[in-house]
Amino acid sequence: MEPITFPDVAVPLRAAEAFRYDAVATAPARSRVQPLEQLVEQEVRPGDAIHFPWLSTRAYAALFEVIRQARSGRLRGLTVISASLRAELGLLVASGGVDKLITSFAATTYPAVRPNSILAQAVKDGSLVVEEWSILALIQRVLAGALGWPFVPAGTMDGTDLPAGFGPGTRIVVDPFDGSERSVMPALRPDVSLIHCPVADWDGNGVIFPPFAEDLHTVYAARKGVILTADHIVSPAELRRWAGHVRVPAARVLGVAQVPFGAHPAASPVPVRVEGASGYGEDYAFLAELGRLRTVEDAESFSERWIDLPGRGQYLSQLGRERIEHLVAMDLDESWRIDALDDEPKSVEVSEMTVSERLAVSGARAMEAVARASGTRTVVAGAGLSHLAAALGRATLLATAHVVDLVFESGVLGYVPRPHDATLSNTRNLPTARHLSSTLEVLGMLLPSTAETTIAVLSAGVIDSHGNANSNRSPSGNFLVGGGGSTDIAAQVTTIAVVAADPRKFVETARFISYRGTHLDVIATDIGHLRKRDGVYVLSAWFSDLADNADAALALIRTATGWDVQLAPDAHPMEAPSATELEYLRTVDPDGNLLGRSTRMSPADTPRDPHGHLGRRLGGRGDRAGTARV
Repeated sequence: MEPITFPDVAVPLRAAEAFRYDAVATAPARSRVQPLEQLVEQEVRPGDAIHFPWLSTRAYAALFEVIRQARSGRLRGLTVISASLRAELGLLVASGGVDKLITSFAATTYPAVRPNSILAQAVKDGSLVVEEWSILALIQRVLAGALGWPFVPAGTMDGTDLPAGFGPGTRIVVDPFDGSERSVMPALRPDVSLIHCPVADWDGNGVIFPPFAEDLHTVYAARKGVILTADHIVSPAELRRWAGHVRVPAARVLGVAQVPFGAHPAASPVPVRVEGASGYGEDYAFLAELGRLRTVEDAESFSERWIDLPGRGQYLSQLGRERIEHLVAMDLDESWRIDALDDEPKSVEVSEMTVSERLAVSGARAMEAVARASGTRTVVAGAGLSHLAAALGRATLLATAHVVDLVFESGVLGYVPRPHDATLSNTRNLPTARHLSSTLEVLGMLLPSTAETTIAVLSAGVIDSHGNANSNRSPSGNFLVGGGGSTDIAAQVTTIAVVAADPRKFVETARFISYRGTHLDVIATDIGHLRKRDGVYVLSAWFSDLADNADAALALIRTATGWDVQLAPDAHPMEAPSATELEYLRTVDPDGNLLGRSTRMSPADTPRDPHGHLGRRLGGRGDRAGTARV
């Protein structure tokens, strides 16, 4: 080929020969790979604020190393920041190195959400303080820190008791453009961020796949930078193949450590082919073991077994080959079938229905009614039982050609719940999603722009006669679990709350407001539906197998809630939960982690839906619920 020339100078253009894109193109660089122990020792100091972000993959190995060095006495006075903390809370508290948490949700989450007793005791005796925000607020504060903004609006917490605890709180400023008053909150900048990724290069560029949940603004907000761990480390030249997935730039990385299974016991999804790197699912057995820790002594024993280890090799050896192989298999698209192989078909006995199963059906039917009336296209599903209710509601709507996208606040949109796993926000459902993004995009952008066609199905610890919900404080004022994203969701879209009819849960006025009741349209109980009419909740529907007529249903709901409930003019009975509905729920949650298997409701005369009407609606032609076209 003739060399290209510029006519005006007639000089051959051979400069392009200097541009190379093969492995030789990257000059040898000083490797920033270091042992994790050394990295933490160098970069984390007593009194530091450490960000442990909620991402698709979480830096548990790095967090465990921080805990180990706190247990040794080197680290004291730490602050841990995270939008969502799980059962590792007990280990952080027991380490003696953490004085403060900045969070929006902190609880034991597996097999079901409940307050963490070790955390609760530490808060009660004053050895630990908690600064509480909504999920969106915490993310926006870190984003402001990354952008160099001094503060950021705090709109979704208005009207609630958040922020709470020991922190800077919010301030009121006058909008210089329209003169209105706005609440604002300060930027948040941690000292060090702990991030794990499936693959990184030896310079510290890290690949992370969606959903991004809390997102990676912390990479730029952290004052010192990022301690990065990776399952697999490659050369900078090799990493070019996945440059579009790099979310952690080397310029912000203090050092990188190769730590196989560094996200364990959390998942590390790898949805695209990355040579030499495999994804893995959550270790539910490990999380359940963490969830059984009730005292500091329990946490001490656990830490001796899993934290105080001489090296990563021994940690993996204790996990064992078979367990590791199973976790790797859980990242496969159809991994739920592995568990299905061990599951024997069971007949569905409606007479053995649990309170939670009836409650999930109630929530699903409320969602179906609201969705049909409003033309809903998107449903935001909360955690726990409300998530199961939303999943069942989606299946019921789909059977009549009303398609809704289920959304989880971590940034998973349009997913299909898989059988054999009640933890519906897990990696097993990611291959079914139509859109993977982040919590900021879902709560901060999607919801306000689609408020007319989006509804939410949430839970609540306590609910009052105005629809205000409390998930942050017990009746005695002790910390519970935190409102998480419910504060941000309920502030923006029509909401259904799934709450068991119990006088302890239904109060006249909530002592703490986690999310306000402005948009709370229906309270779905295990007895029936309380719908807001003219600012008051009235009984609009009830299960026909629990009460023969409206008067009996009214007496039942009044007794069960302690509220002076009135009857809606159009109140009507609902069919009892059907075998098809229960089969769907039990297929998703076969172990009864959320649905329960011990405290059975026993109206012996509960009808079975003999004509199979709902069966046709949920799948048709006798398909098993949960695996049929849902």
